Amino acid sequence: MSKKYMRWLSVIAPVLFWVSVFVASGYLYGEHHTWQEIAFTSVSIMIGAVLFTYWVFGYVDQREGEIKRRAEQLESLNTASLALTTELDIGLVLQKVVDLSRELGQARYGALGVLSDDGEYFEQFISSGIPPDKLEMLRQPPQNQGLLGTMVNEGRSLRINNIKQHDLAVGFPEGHPHMRTLLGVPIKSKGEIIGDLYLADKISSEHPHLVLDFDDIDQKILEMFATQAAIAIENATLYRQVQELVVLRERERFGMDLHDGIIQSIYAVGLMLEDIQRRVTSDPENSQDRITNAISGLNDVISDLRNYILDLRPQRFRGKNLSQGLEELARSLRLNTLIAVNLETDGINPEIFNPEQTVEVLHVAQEAITNIRKHARASQVDISLEVVDGAVRLLIEDNGRSIKKADIEQSTGSGLHNMRERANSLGGKILVEKRPLGGTRVDLSVPILSKETA
Repeated sequence: MSKKYMRWLSVIAPVLFWVSVFVASGYLYGEHHTWQEIAFTSVSIMIGAVLFTYWVFGYVDQREGEIKRRAEQLESLNTASLALTTELDIGLVLQKVVDLSRELGQARYGALGVLSDDGEYFEQFISSGIPPDKLEMLRQPPQNQGLLGTMVNEGRSLRINNIKQHDLAVGFPEGHPHMRTLLGVPIKSKGEIIGDLYLADKISSEHPHLVLDFDDIDQKILEMFATQAAIAIENATLYRQVQELVVLRERERFGMDLHDGIIQSIYAVGLMLEDIQRRVTSDPENSQDRITNAISGLNDVISDLRNYILDLRPQRFRGKNLSQGLEELARSLRLNTLIAVNLETDGINPEIFNPEQTVEVLHVAQEAITNIRKHARASQVDISLEVVDGAVRLLIEDNGRSIKKADIEQSTGSGLHNMRERANSLGGKILVEKRPLGGTRVDLSVPILSKETA
């Protein structure tokens, strides 16, 4: 049944009912009423019914309008909340919060003040609706004082119909646009106020130049949106922190690779050149071969540096399996020192690790061998690779000077730290200790995982 039909029915039904009462009373009780009486009474009832109908349906229309407006705002709130989830950049999220809130509240102006960690001042103040030329005229953004400071200190919503007449309306910077009405709500995250959301000058949809007062519905809608905005800001902040952590981890990895790869290779070339300097007169033919090896080593370093510039990993161990990489390290140690090197890798699958794992293990071995060359003054090094209890065990032992306990526990260099970090990244463990009969033992154990899950 349509509303128009109900309007007519609400007027006609009482009149027909009253007429029927007149007719029935005359028939049953013999009462006689003139047509003038019946017409006057019917007109009176009709006028009363019209007035009553107008009042009732006017109220119904008003409530329907509020319900429709509320539904539209809730739909807009849902759309705005979903729109916030599409951004992770904190700067874009903050600007989108302001723009969407202004659309929700049908306001001419909107702003978002983001508080500093101590809550003493606005670290950021993002606005919406102010033309760029007027925005440039503002020498400084509003500060956490006056009406804005009240919201921050009390942590509650604020609705004002005339800003200028309010006792706390102070602190507007020079060039600030004229505003009459204000609606502000706090943005809270984990019980803490992280900022405030402001709307000013609600615009009439029928008369754009007419400024309306904000009402309870506007306030509730904006408070609900502030909750969604807090979640979006928190997510964007966490995303930024994760990105910063990724950068830090990448820098750490870059430093580890530089230390364990390029720097160690340069150091090895330096030792080769020192040895050539001592032999160049007494053994020129052998020195020539060593110079060739030094040049080859420098070319490898240049290649690694070029790969770093292109954001690639060092190439020394690329394309080599575990056995091949250890053989290269052992051969280099024999050629460039007087140390006897024993290497045992028999009985183990050289492809047991994927390329990334293999490079990590070989970097640990390279660091251990470099430390032997630099500090141990050893005459013999034993390197063995075996599978023990579902894990690959790499054991490197020398007979030189033993590592000191203080160096193990309180090492200030990068070598031992990098070895532990690489072991952790492989899900394994490493033990560096003094041997009972002198020398140092490096014991790396890495669990065997499938190449797909490693």
